Amino acid sequence: MKKIPMRFTKMQGTGNDFIVVDQRVKQFNLSTSVIKRLSDRHFGIGFDQLLILEKSNSKNTDFKYRIFNSDGGEVEQCGNGARCFYKYIKHNELSNNSIIKVETKSGVILLSENSEGMVKVDMGLPNIRKAINRHGVNYDHVAIGNPHAVINIADNNISEEKYHDVALDIQSSWKDGINVGFMSIIDKNSIQLKVFERGSGFTMACGSGACAAAAVAISKNKLETPIAVHMDGGVVQIDWDMKNTITLSGAAEISFEGEVNLNTYV
Repeated sequence: MKKIPMRFTKMQGTGNDFIVVDQRVKQFNLSTSVIKRLSDRHFGIGFDQLLILEKSNSKNTDFKYRIFNSDGGEVEQCGNGARCFYKYIKHNELSNNSIIKVETKSGVILLSENSEGMVKVDMGLPNIRKAINRHGVNYDHVAIGNPHAVINIADNNISEEKYHDVALDIQSSWKDGINVGFMSIIDKNSIQLKVFERGSGFTMACGSGACAAAAVAISKNKLETPIAVHMDGGVVQIDWDMKNTITLSGAAEISFEGEVNLNTYV
């Protein structure tokens, strides 16, 4: 059988890990089953999400950014992935622009980097509304590129085992699923967060989830911007004045680069 090689770059942002694949020239047309097998941490490469770089369909953006969860489903947005996406572009010298405009499934986002090497992502305006699930659990529904349910809990030790079933119950009540974040307030400028992501389960970090939780903390709990969001993989900074767009800042790193024979995953 003919070998089908695919180059990839393994990256991480606050412990949220990805592989980035460049499809500007060659389309790999990865199926759901192949993505699932590639994402497996025992038999594949292992990752939370697959990020695909493509040519943009718009003259007003530099690149197209596509995101697939480890279950093979394509989603609208990923803030931690966006930071890695920017680092990938700069590492491979694909653009000299200081601000990179990226086309996503949910709209255009802006990526930049400060003097300390922290990547900043303009995530747009969050839309927040109250919601309640079928078992009476109150949460805030936040639309920020992709959907999030944010639950404010008085628990500094957010146990995955304790909140797993709650997350699944809320997630299953939405046709296309929803990311579920469990937030506890540390002080006026910081929160603790754990996110149960669609198609991935609990992850080390979630950029859009951090934005969603910080938006709730600022608008509902009167916390002060910037907000430090502490997650298992590290800390990110969220800035929002409740008038303009919300921004996410944090580190992103390349772990390694490699090549995989796709025929072994068919």
